[in-house]
Amino acid sequence: MSARRRPATPASRRTFLGLLGSSALLAACAPSIGAGTAQEPARYREGEYTGPRQRLQFWNPFTGGDGPAMAAMVDAFNAAHPDIEVVMTSLVADDMYTKVMPAVGAGVGPDIAIMHLDQLATFAARNTLVPLDEVVEGLGVDGEDFVPAAWDNGVYRGARYGIPLDLFTMAQYWSTDALASAGTPGPVLDARGYTETVAALQSNGLAQPFWVPPSWQLFVTLLAQFGGRLYNPEGTVAEMGSEAGVQALSWMVEQIDRGVSPGGVTDPRTPFKNGTAALLADLPAAIPDLQLTAPDLEWRVAPFPQIGPQPGVFANSHNFVLTGQSQRDADAAHASQTFVDWVSRNSAPWIAGGNTPARASVRETEEFRSSPQAALATEGVFEVAAFLPQIPGSREIAGNSFQRAVGEAVLGGVDPAAALAFAQETAQAELDDVNELLG
Repeated sequence: MSARRRPATPASRRTFLGLLGSSALLAACAPSIGAGTAQEPARYREGEYTGPRQRLQFWNPFTGGDGPAMAAMVDAFNAAHPDIEVVMTSLVADDMYTKVMPAVGAGVGPDIAIMHLDQLATFAARNTLVPLDEVVEGLGVDGEDFVPAAWDNGVYRGARYGIPLDLFTMAQYWSTDALASAGTPGPVLDARGYTETVAALQSNGLAQPFWVPPSWQLFVTLLAQFGGRLYNPEGTVAEMGSEAGVQALSWMVEQIDRGVSPGGVTDPRTPFKNGTAALLADLPAAIPDLQLTAPDLEWRVAPFPQIGPQPGVFANSHNFVLTGQSQRDADAAHASQTFVDWVSRNSAPWIAGGNTPARASVRETEEFRSSPQAALATEGVFEVAAFLPQIPGSREIAGNSFQRAVGEAVLGGVDPAAALAFAQETAQAELDDVNELLG
């Protein structure tokens, strides 16, 4: 397959540094952040807050089926803490990340937020977040009760910025009725099982059983399985254009070329819900959506199958963070600490949101063990989870590089090798800019 068009030119150095937030830009548009001065670590405040009534702003990206679960947790906290009122605002993730830095700088943003793990470095570098090392030490939170990889990845430049709420990974969903009718009950375990299952479904009358969207999380999963990675461990060298990357993206395109999936797919859940497809690759956010919008569909979920020669799966985590705004005075800081600690320790209601709680003590409850996502909470999955490294500006780099390459190849017919070569060149230029800026 030949390349039909070249992806758009990457953001210029000036544009990208503006997105990251240089000292000059911080001084111009968000002076209260400190014009590039690193935030002082949050101090530990002993015991639960009992001072004057505090009103705290809490922002998160939970606008889907996970929103009600978080709202229930906030309501429970407020009921148990009459001296604190937490006001929750849920925003689409991209909107939240665009707004949070200037809002905090102006003193009208969140005191507490939930951020994806791969965003911590960006907002730490922008001096929006405060380090939490003293807080977690004082609270006696040493990571023992958390999924190790999620806990370990919450550190940037030697300081902790996040306390993980959960862990979520790419997963496979299947229609139990469709697979049973085809004589291949799930789950699919490997590449051979996938091929056999698809053939059985097609022989049983389902022409295109697995719809492939331009999912960069699916690409990262396959990249890990073919032995590759997006960047080197230090986050200084882009590697997504490797042979493993080409194999991963080619596999996605091949499903369209073979007729397993139609082209131009942007919403794979709808055909899965209406029976046009029988297999779905998606994140655990699909769980509450399927439960709510397809109540009659019989389905199950399991770890994504091993298509490549080694196990691997995309992983991310929602993390509690404290902003510089939360430290405006001792009372606000203490109340903010109390909220994060209490909700983290009482996160069982979050099971309803579809994700896997980061705390082992919550995963050991019967409530979690009987949930659909319990099938994803295995040591095998945790051990091969492919987290994105802590790189400032990671979302901008991703959007200009490998995410664009996946879209161009899957939707636009661009040759995977050509798309990824351009992506790697783009990512490397932007990584170099970041490293030069931050020293």
